[in-house]
Amino acid sequence: MSTQEQPAADRMAALMARLRRFGTAATSRVPDVSPSAMALVEYVASHPECGVRQIAEGLGLSPPTVSVGIKHLEETGVIERKVHPLDKRALQLSLTADGRELHQQMLGFRRQMLSKLLSGLSPQETVQLLDLLEKALDHAEFSDAESIETGDIE
Repeated sequence: MSTQEQPAADRMAALMARLRRFGTAATSRVPDVSPSAMALVEYVASHPECGVRQIAEGLGLSPPTVSVGIKHLEETGVIERKVHPLDKRALQLSLTADGRELHQQMLGFRRQMLSKLLSGLSPQETVQLLDLLEKALDHAEFSDAESIETGDIE
C-alpha cells in the first residue's frame, strides 16, 4: 500500500469502527441479544434450513463457535433444529416464530439506525454516498474473487 493510500485507509478504518459502535448502540435496544447472536439470526433468516457448517463458512467462523451460538439460540426458542430428511446425521436450522419476530425487530432497528445516519445528508449526497460505497465494494469483491481464482492472495 502506498503512503498516499495509507491515510485514506486509516480514515476508512476509523469510520468503520465508528459505524460498528453506532450499529452496536442502535441494536443494543434488542434485549438480551448480542451482536454475534444477531449475526446468526440474520444468517439463518437468509438461509432457511441451513446447517452449522454452512453458517460457519458464510460468517467466517469455526463450526464449534457456531454450534455454541446456535445452542444458546435454540435454548432461548429463537432457532429450531430438524434432522435433514435425506441425511439423518445432518441438521437443518430454521427460525421459530419467536425467531422470525426477533429478526423483524432487528430489521426495524437497523432501518431506524441507517435512516438516522443518512438524515444528515441531502438526497443527492445520500445517492452519491451509496453509489460510491457500492462501487468500492464491487471493486474489492471482484479483486478478492480474482485473487482467489489466480492464487494471488496477498
